[in-house]
Amino acid sequence: MATDRSQRREHLKQKLLALIEQNGEGGRLPPERELSERFDVARETLRRCLRELEQDGLLQRRQGAGTFVSGQPVVKQLQLLSFSEEMRGRGLIPTSELLGGRTVLAGAKLAQRLKVMPSTPLLELRRLRLANDEPMALETVYLVADKVPGFNIDCLSTGSLYDLLDKQFGMQVRAASQQIQATVLNEEEGDLLGVPPFSPSLLVERISHAGSGEVVEYAKSLYRADRYRFEVNVMRPVVGERAE
Repeated sequence: MATDRSQRREHLKQKLLALIEQNGEGGRLPPERELSERFDVARETLRRCLRELEQDGLLQRRQGAGTFVSGQPVVKQLQLLSFSEEMRGRGLIPTSELLGGRTVLAGAKLAQRLKVMPSTPLLELRRLRLANDEPMALETVYLVADKVPGFNIDCLSTGSLYDLLDKQFGMQVRAASQQIQATVLNEEEGDLLGVPPFSPSLLVERISHAGSGEVVEYAKSLYRADRYRFEVNVMRPVVGERAE
């Protein structure tokens, strides 16, 4: 009996997946009552499958509006690419909304990360990163102000920060150390990214270096967990032959 229920649920899931593909990204699914009658299943069984598909990032259920098809998550491989380079490589159009730019004094933690003395002036840049006009990430970048005199923040609405650093200041990012951890979004962050407060997010902290080893930037990015998946390729170390 349990096997029969499992098979029926899987059959329903396949029908819903076909419907998702048919509607396309942003498409609205019919109401639960209509779906229940169309597929001849109980409403509770239908809701369970819809919840599973929502957890998989394929659907978004908006209170009072209905159930919509989500965009497919972007698979982010751990390569040193700017957001703009990465999105263009996936056939998406990257844009940015500048949320703020100001000069701040480095506290102990920022000074340690950027290898400068405390109270060193830093340029803080905060941007909302979008792909095909859909919010993807919130990014805060810190640069040592003396290294980027006359920095024009307006260029960041359409251009790549790494390109700007290279062309205007001769600072080429060659390597980076990166940490990734799970977190949740507060109300402001969720509103900017178009998801409910306390939605899951991926916090990525990056310290980028030039070829000389000099620190170029420290960046914190909050990625929508429903639109991003990090992919890491790993290999086992080669085990040497035993000595005779």
